[in-house]
Amino acid sequence: MASRASSERPPSRRPAPAELPVVGTTWYRRGPRYWLRRAGSGCASLLVAALVCAAAWALFGGLVSGLPDGARRALYAVEGAAAVAGLGWGWVRGRRQIRERLADPPTPEQSWARRGQARRGAASGVSSRGLMVLMLPLLPAVMAWWLGTMCAATFVRELPSEVGARRALP
Repeated sequence: MASRASSERPPSRRPAPAELPVVGTTWYRRGPRYWLRRAGSGCASLLVAALVCAAAWALFGGLVSGLPDGARRALYAVEGAAAVAGLGWGWVRGRRQIRERLADPPTPEQSWARRGQARRGAASGVSSRGLMVLMLPLLPAVMAWWLGTMCAATFVRELPSEVGARRALP
């Protein structure tokens, strides 16, 4: 029979980790489920970015298809150089953003709020078709810049939201 004192003792449990946008609660232990989630979300993001970049190149190809061969080749060379520069610039900008967010990491609540704002911003950005038509000649370079920022955000060891959640633990 257990004594009365031992049965009244509250169980010693750690506080439950906060749920974060991409990794849920798996960030706390960083086990196989965590890495599967990170790899899956990263691959999905990069696949979407690659498809959008391919569509941008196809649209650009349609735009310059009626030009003479010399002009078309020159525009492809200029656009290719701009895309490579955009990819590098996007990578550098993305790494700087990650470094800034790691210096002042968000709390779990701020992470969820930021995710909601990003989703609303993306939905409103897609609806501006007139701007997309004006940007059509630069679209491959802009999409390469976006791909660079996506890669920089995907290939980090620890997400800023995880750092903030660790700091918020009691």
